Amino acid sequence: MIDLDIVYVKPYEGLYCIQELVDSDLARVIYSSVQFSEFHIQSFLYQILCGLKYIHSTDVIHRDLKPGNILVTTQGTLKICDFGLARGINPKFLQPKSTPITNYVATRWYRAPELILSATNYSKSVDLWAVGCILVELYGRRPLFPGNNQVNQIYEIIKVLGSPSPEMLRKLSWKSLSPTRPHYSKTEWKQLYPFASELGLDLMERLLRWDPSTRLDINETISHKFLKPVRQRESEPVCETIFDFSFEVSSTTMSELKQLLDYEVQVFKRQRSGIL
Repeated sequence: MIDLDIVYVKPYEGLYCIQELVDSDLARVIYSSVQFSEFHIQSFLYQILCGLKYIHSTDVIHRDLKPGNILVTTQGTLKICDFGLARGINPKFLQPKSTPITNYVATRWYRAPELILSATNYSKSVDLWAVGCILVELYGRRPLFPGNNQVNQIYEIIKVLGSPSPEMLRKLSWKSLSPTRPHYSKTEWKQLYPFASELGLDLMERLLRWDPSTRLDINETISHKFLKPVRQRESEPVCETIFDFSFEVSSTTMSELKQLLDYEVQVFKRQRSGIL
């Protein structure tokens, strides 16, 4: 973000966001004729994880990570964008009457199974599932789970990960998903991506799992040996404060929201000028 301004003069009234012009996004890069080495894949993934590490440090879930929401500059710098579905989850700011977090989030192909099969029971791990989907797409140059509806999306996942066991279905309370017939066995990642390194395959395995509690979290992912050639710990900032989303309850009228927006713009301008 370069600057913000609120214009009150009609017919131009509104919030104006001035941002850096970025030439492309990761989806265009993936579907271009540009050849990727494993170093390119490591670099791209690491940059995504650096951004996600900062986001998760504020107790925010992005909820819509996909190649189209990752901007790419001509210098090869990646930037996560589109926070329209992002949600703060810190219990400190949750109110008894807060709107439950919805499962209707994330573009279908990158949507974790718990988003499809559970009403509200999910966590930051949904972002790591999406990272896993992006990782395999960087290798395969096409989506891994191209479902055309919610039911078909689960079927696409089953074909790769294999049928979840009855024990797992009970553990995760996925009552809408009964044991599949026929039973599908897990497809080996090496079979799907024969040109990927053993470390790359291992990271795929640890991110794309049915049970969200067994997936790597952001710190475990960014510390994985696959990323050792590109990792720079000093490039991994975290936020010192968690995101305060209490305004979702305290500011409910249009007038209150306008006042809050004006305040946020003024704070941003002071921060940019070095006053704060």
